Amino acid sequence: MAPLAPARPLIVLRTRLARYPEVVATLSGLLIFLFFSLVADNFLTPISIANILTFGSITGIVVIGVAVLMISGEFDLSVGSTLAVASFVFALSLNAGMNPWLAFLFALGVSALLGLVNGLIVVGTGIPSFITTLGTMLAYRGIARAIGGGQFASYKGEPLAIFTLLNGPLDALNRLFSPPATFRLSIPWFLVLAVIGPYLLMRTRFGNWVFATGGNPRAALAQGVPIRRVKLFNFTLAGVLAGLAGVIQFSHRLSVDPLRGEGLELIAVAACVIGGVQLSGGVGTILGACIGVLLLQMLEQGLVLMQVPVQLFQAVAGLIVIIAVISNTYLARHAR
Repeated sequence: MAPLAPARPLIVLRTRLARYPEVVATLSGLLIFLFFSLVADNFLTPISIANILTFGSITGIVVIGVAVLMISGEFDLSVGSTLAVASFVFALSLNAGMNPWLAFLFALGVSALLGLVNGLIVVGTGIPSFITTLGTMLAYRGIARAIGGGQFASYKGEPLAIFTLLNGPLDALNRLFSPPATFRLSIPWFLVLAVIGPYLLMRTRFGNWVFATGGNPRAALAQGVPIRRVKLFNFTLAGVLAGLAGVIQFSHRLSVDPLRGEGLELIAVAACVIGGVQLSGGVGTILGACIGVLLLQMLEQGLVLMQVPVQLFQAVAGLIVIIAVISNTYLARHAR
C-alpha cells in the first residue's frame, strides 16, 4: 500500500531536523523565552538579560570544549574540578607576586596538563573516558582543596588591568539602560570562541578528523586519521577552556572556594545533548551546544524570578535532557 501523501512533508522535515539538530534547540529556547516573558516579572529587563548572557558565557566557554570532545566520542566529567584548580592557581600565583599575565598563562598551562592527563589515560589504557574522568573529577577536586588549604582564596591587592580585560563591566553598554545593566566582557570572550570553534570544526581538516573519530574510529584510522592525537588534543582543549572559564570567573569575583565549578560537568553535558550533540559521538555542532547552555541559563533565570526552588530547576533540566536524547535518537534513526 502506497504511503499517504501528507506523510511526505513530515519525512522531509524530519530529515532536515536530523541534519541541523541545533534548530530543535533554537525552537525550544524561543518557547522558553516566550513562556518566561509572559509569566515571570522582570524577565525582559536589561539586568535579567545581562545575567543570562554573563553567567551563560562562563559556562558556555566550558561547553565549547566539552562539545568538541563529545563529537569525537569522548567525555570529560572533570571540567568543573579543572575550573576550580585553575582558579586557585591563578589566585595563589597573584598573591605570591607573580606577573598577572604569567599567572594567567600558568593557570591555563595547569589546566591543559590536567586535560592532557585525562587523554593519556584514555588513549593509553583504553579505559572509557566516562570512568576515567569520573576518577579524575574527584582527584582534581582534591587537588583544588589541597592547594587552597580547604579554604577560600581571595585577591586583596590593587586592581589589575587583566581583571578588566578578562571580565570587566561593559560600561558603555550598561549605561545605555536605566537602571544600568550588568553586561561583562565574559560575553565577548564567549562569542569569539563560539565563532572560531564552529569554523575550525566545519571548515578545516581537523574538524573532519573530529567527526570521523567520533563517528567511526576504525574507518577513520583506516583512512589515516590520527585518532589518538585528535583525542589527546580535544581532552587538552577541554581542560584549557575550563581553566579559561575559571580565570575569567575569578576576575569578576576575585575569590574562589573549594567547591567552585561543582556540578558544572553535568550542566555542560546537558547543554551539549540539548543542542543536538549525540552521546555516541560523530554528530553535533558547537552552535547547538551554545544554544543549549543559553536555554538552560534562561530556564534558571526564569525560575529564580518566579521564586521557584532551585531543586525544580534541576528536575526540569533533567526532563529537558531526556526529551532531547529521545528526540535526537528518533531523528538520527529516521535520517538514515
